[in-house]
Amino acid sequence: MGLNNSVYALADTTAPATTMGSMVSGVWREVRAHLRREYGDTVFAAEIARLRVVEDLNQRILIVSPNEFSRSWVEDNLGSRLAALWAQYDQTPREIELCVDGQALPVSSDLSAETRQGAAHRASGANVGVQGAPSVQDSSTMNPEPQQKSSRFTFDTFMVGQANVMAATAAKAIATSPEPPFNPVFFHGDYGVGKTHLMSAIVSSCAPAKKCMYLTAEEFLNGFRSALRQNNVQPFKDQVRTCDVLLIDDVHFIAGKPRTEDEFLHTLLAMIAENKQVVLASHCTPSELNITDERLRSVLRGGFACPLQSPDLDLRRKIVDCKITQARTHHCPDLDVPEAVRDFLAARVTSSPRDLEGVLNNVIVRTAYMGLPVTMDTVEDVLRELPVKTERRLTVDDIQKACAAHFSISVSDLTSKRRTQTVVRPRHIAMYLAKTLTTRSLPDIGRRFGGRDHSTVIHAVNKISERLPHDPTLMDDIEAVKRQLQN
Repeated sequence: MGLNNSVYALADTTAPATTMGSMVSGVWREVRAHLRREYGDTVFAAEIARLRVVEDLNQRILIVSPNEFSRSWVEDNLGSRLAALWAQYDQTPREIELCVDGQALPVSSDLSAETRQGAAHRASGANVGVQGAPSVQDSSTMNPEPQQKSSRFTFDTFMVGQANVMAATAAKAIATSPEPPFNPVFFHGDYGVGKTHLMSAIVSSCAPAKKCMYLTAEEFLNGFRSALRQNNVQPFKDQVRTCDVLLIDDVHFIAGKPRTEDEFLHTLLAMIAENKQVVLASHCTPSELNITDERLRSVLRGGFACPLQSPDLDLRRKIVDCKITQARTHHCPDLDVPEAVRDFLAARVTSSPRDLEGVLNNVIVRTAYMGLPVTMDTVEDVLRELPVKTERRLTVDDIQKACAAHFSISVSDLTSKRRTQTVVRPRHIAMYLAKTLTTRSLPDIGRRFGGRDHSTVIHAVNKISERLPHDPTLMDDIEAVKRQLQN
């Protein structure tokens, strides 16, 4: 793996850097491969592939990011995951630091402390790791620095829409209720829809007297296996079961491993019996897990299974606005993303919020960080290069045809001067969809509807927006047209 001169210069400021040996290179390849499987090709290509590793003479591992924006993203999104994975593939206890390429000194982070803590836990038979939050702690004495670092993964930054409103409501109830409102809670949905974000938000918002532990299933599995190898399982059990809120992510990795399933089952039963909260997450439902122990399946089915679905257009637009606000706050105060570009991103990137954030990060780095304006051309360049699922770009003509077909009128009726109710209602819906599903300006939309003024389009959009929450028939008509457009 090649390292450029600026990386060597950075490492020289702390201690003379050594060229990565075959062992360190091999560990880094394993860690990268694991992260690629876990986070997907899109996030890997956008953020993880750009990272480099340097080992100094003190055997510290420096994870080098190309810029401060990337370093902060790694800190917020990978957190101690890097430390846990490195410890998994490297038997030598090491400190890990996050650095920015070309800076005079490595940027300090708590990752090295978490690595040392993880090594200590491994020695005692437990393996813990937390993404964006401390592993086990009393939130009443929580260090303010970790809270600040996880501020991007709170309820305030979790955008709510029809796809996730039930999950968000359940998570807030867990965080604020003195006793478990339902147990266990099982969040399920595709990768990148916000399950880990919600779990981190629960940790950040739990009542002051509660102790929280967040683990991935892999960390639970590795900790239990390590304890078995050392024939000292009790410390592992004590550490996991003494918390007030236990959150385990990606529980599908535990399925199909009988001994771990058995320990997992007894952990859940012990927690539930003591009226302690258990929160689980997976990409599949409890019924779809490949579990060999029917007792465990029964416990999971007896809880509250809460789905998170892929976000619709309105929710994707909220996510875009939120991520832009975060970028302005943390990295890029002068960032200016035009409304048309925001609409375009929300309309085109339909796979997951994670993919949407990856595309937006690439756009920001290629423009704002280079002192260039954010343009539609840059967004299209990024979309061509990244393997993300995108919607075909809708046109006003597409919308007019779909509306005309749904209401059994002609496109010429929509663009005509006719003002009968059978035409006005479809025309208003078509204008509303043209405004919300395309990047066309109001004057341009007006011109495409028989040369009407932009104020006519504003009137139509406002009228539909006001009536939509209270008119089920109108909502059904709009959803029907949208489905026709998708097909």
